[in-house]
This record gives sequence, structure tokens and C-alpha cells, in this order.
Amino acid sequence: MVDSVPHRWILWGILGLNGIVFVMWNAAVAQYKATGDPRQYLYMARNFLVSYENFSAGRLWTLVTACFSHGDITHLFVNAFSLYFMAPAVLRILHNGKFLVFYLGAGMLASLISLQWNHAIEKKPSHYASRAIYAIIAFFACVAPKATLYLFGMIPLPAWLFVTGIFLWDGSSTLTHTGGQMDTAGHVGGILSGIAYYCWMMLRR
Repeated sequence: MVDSVPHRWILWGILGLNGIVFVMWNAAVAQYKATGDPRQYLYMARNFLVSYENFSAGRLWTLVTACFSHGDITHLFVNAFSLYFMAPAVLRILHNGKFLVFYLGAGMLASLISLQWNHAIEKKPSHYASRAIYAIIAFFACVAPKATLYLFGMIPLPAWLFVTGIFLWDGSSTLTHTGGQMDTAGHVGGILSGIAYYCWMMLRR
């Protein structure tokens, strides 16, 4: 049944959820600053961040909900822009049902990788949709390695080189702790998830 829905509904549904969660984060922050009441902020932190505290408390849904979570407009814009241009091609390949399973499953696996690294090494929570979006980009690069992708929206690169470059960059940033606010461990997990899903598809043929 879900495959009969237009692809754009799936895309805009995901974008819409990201927008709603962004508004919820900012409303929670504004309420806390205005009134000193932390309840709404704590609700967001307990339900939309990947952290060892949430995981050990049994809030396993955060492995998925964190993939729709942004606290700042820059991350939201960059991820929405990337999803808008990359998702349609993968939707056409997988169709809606498999795409949703892939998107959510890859996001969950990348969240687990991020959780393990950030708890063991950096001791920080994480979120952002980029982990699932990196999985989409990596999968697309496996399907069409010679297709052109644009780094920073300007520099044309073959898809295989684009993904190799961001994997090396994020891998290095993860190991050297120079990623700043970015969840580079989640990025690496997303790329590995996308490649793993492609390999699994090929083995099932």
C-alpha cells in the first residue's frame, strides 16, 4: 500500500517531521529561557537525543527519533537540502516501502555506532538527520559510482570519490576529535550503513 503513494509524499513527510521537531526544540529552549521551566527541554532531550543515558533507560526509540532532530537552523537547512536532492533517485530505485525501511534502519544503525563511540570516547549525546542522509548518498554511490555529485553544491565529483572523500574526512575528524558540533561518528556509521545495505541487496539477487 505504501508503494502506491507518490514518492514526493514520502520525501515531504520526512522533511516535515524534521521541521516539526526543529520547532519543538526551539519552543522548548525558548520556554526554558523565558520561565526557567526545564520540563519541555528535558522531554526533548530524553526523546530526541542519542545518549547512553537514554539507551540505558530503555528509550530505544531515540535511535530513530534522533534522525529527525535538529536544534539549529544551519544543520536543518543543509540536511533538508541534501535530502531533497538525493532522496528522489533512491526512492525510484527502492520504492517507498524499502526506502523507509532503509532510511530508518540505516539511521538506527548509525545511531548505534554514534552511541558506542560517543559514550566510549567523547561522552556526548548526538542527533541530526545527516546519519541517515549519508546512508542514502553512500547507497546511491554504490548504485551509480560515476554519477556526478556536487561538493558544497559547486564542485562536481564522481559519486564514488565524493563518498570516499567524506568518509575519510569524517573518519579522520572522529579519530582526532576535531568534528566540533558535528556527529562525525554518526556520519561514518551512515556511510557504512548505506554500503552494507547495497551489499545485502546484491547478495539477495
